[in-house]
Amino acid sequence: MTKQTKLGGTFTLPSTSISLYRMGYGAIQLAGPEVWGPPPDVNAAVAVLRAVIAAGVNHIDTSDYYGPHVTNQIIKKALHPYPDSLVIVTKLGARRGEDKSWIPALSRKALIDGVHDNLRNLGVDRLDVVNLRVGAVLEPSEGSIEEPLTVLAELKRQELIGHIGLSNVTRQKLLLVRPPPVLG
Repeated sequence: MTKQTKLGGTFTLPSTSISLYRMGYGAIQLAGPEVWGPPPDVNAAVAVLRAVIAAGVNHIDTSDYYGPHVTNQIIKKALHPYPDSLVIVTKLGARRGEDKSWIPALSRKALIDGVHDNLRNLGVDRLDVVNLRVGAVLEPSEGSIEEPLTVLAELKRQELIGHIGLSNVTRQKLLLVRPPPVLG
């Protein structure tokens, strides 16, 4: 049996009771080349996920736009039903174009569809944490995030999302939201 360690120590997500080890697993590499399609060896990807959980990792960072849909389906195949201690953190705010491009997807419909795609492909009734990713691939974008945050808050009230986080957001962009959101 593999010895489990508190990888890098622990921290608690603000305004939650979720305690995570600082070392998590980024599932983006589970998809095929260029984060597109399945990996060359799905069974090896399943084995990697099982090994990181056995090593003590208690959170996975993923998105249904990796693949698209590939990483979440592999996570489900490898780990469902999920250990109670596992927190899956997924991202919304982008989609993949037919040409493998990364396209912003922040409309109401895109966010709602994204939540339901994540729920279905992970095989869960509620997403632990959803990070709203805004901006280009390498940098934040201009404009308000109020509308997408409002949509995610509605989905949280419907109990489809446990907690909301932000990804690739500047402090200035967050201050544009009135009143400033309480996202936990």
